[in-house]
Amino acid sequence: MPLNPVAQQLLQTALEIVDRDGSEALTIRALVRESGISNGSVYHHLGSLERVRELVAGAALEEWSDEFLTALRSHGYASAAESDGRWARQHPELAKLIETEAKNGRLGHNAKDFGTQLRQWLDDRQLAAGANAHLVAAVVIGPLIELRRQERAIGKRATGKDLAALEDAVTAALGALSTTTTNILQ
Repeated sequence: MPLNPVAQQLLQTALEIVDRDGSEALTIRALVRESGISNGSVYHHLGSLERVRELVAGAALEEWSDEFLTALRSHGYASAAESDGRWARQHPELAKLIETEAKNGRLGHNAKDFGTQLRQWLDDRQLAAGANAHLVAAVVIGPLIELRRQERAIGKRATGKDLAALEDAVTAALGALSTTTTNILQ
């Protein structure tokens, strides 16, 4: 369900707060201060702070997934992984929030939309046919999270050669999921 204009303005302000200062800085008081909208209106339009955090994570996921899927469709997994790294560097706090909310299972319909579009891309390439979504996510998203972690922890950024090798490995793993699923069913 689309948000009304006031709720959309509040969501945009919340996104800016998290992007700039981190999710810990997102409070109702900060939202009121930066949006100019009253405390009561924040609760009326968005509900609890927990709900605001979920909406911010969902909106961030939508932005990330648009870029990731565009790169994936246009140039393959290596390009999508590069897009992921670039987006995470530009929006480190939003990337962390997406990871946190994903662990808690609170990404909602945007995660489902991403999964549907990813499944279409996989089906077009006959990869991971019939594989469980959690296995596909581990193969496709798991390496991205690890690359982000390494970059944050030790400053190591994947090279083009690294990403090409990763694309080969991910494609092989997705192919193996198809084979494994087929073998299990026989």
